[in-house]
Amino acid sequence: MIVNALLVLAVSYLLYKQFANGSERVVTAGSVLKTKDTTLSNKKLLFAYINMDSIQAKYELAKAVSVEVERRHESLNTELNKMDKAYQNKLEGYKQRGASMTEEQAAAAREDMETTQRQMLEKRQSLMDGYQSWLASKNMSVIKDIQDYLKKFNADGTYSFIFSYEPGFFYYSDSTYDITSQVIGGLNAQYEMKKNNF
Repeated sequence: MIVNALLVLAVSYLLYKQFANGSERVVTAGSVLKTKDTTLSNKKLLFAYINMDSIQAKYELAKAVSVEVERRHESLNTELNKMDKAYQNKLEGYKQRGASMTEEQAAAAREDMETTQRQMLEKRQSLMDGYQSWLASKNMSVIKDIQDYLKKFNADGTYSFIFSYEPGFFYYSDSTYDITSQVIGGLNAQYEMKKNNF
């Protein structure tokens, strides 16, 4: 009984020490910054963000690329549907002649359908790979255009970081630091100037 009481006291004391130490010292962002580097603590850190949904909806280049992507996707689907239809028509033709075909003709038809299917799958993969590569290059060109503009926009070093805001990625954002409308205005002006120069 005495041993149990001593154990309860020892565990209580350890718990008290554990939680008492945690509540005495709260680490803040400012204190971490001060301990890292004195030049960092003297530097003004200012963050801003742009809302990518708004950029995609209001930036003329992004809208033009989106229309081009949709057109290319529809063209790809049309091509793939033509291939599927040609394959199905060929298969139907063999099925209709199936009863009157000799064993050799049936074997040749099976081999032809397997070759056609293999070729069709290879072409489908090639078309999809080409489309994905093209799409990635289009997306990268828009991103590069935005990054190039942001370098000019922030040439005076006002902001230390400019983030792209994506819902669910940030837990808190102060709309004071939302520079989306200014960036969209500048991007569209830059796009118009480039478009008029060509």
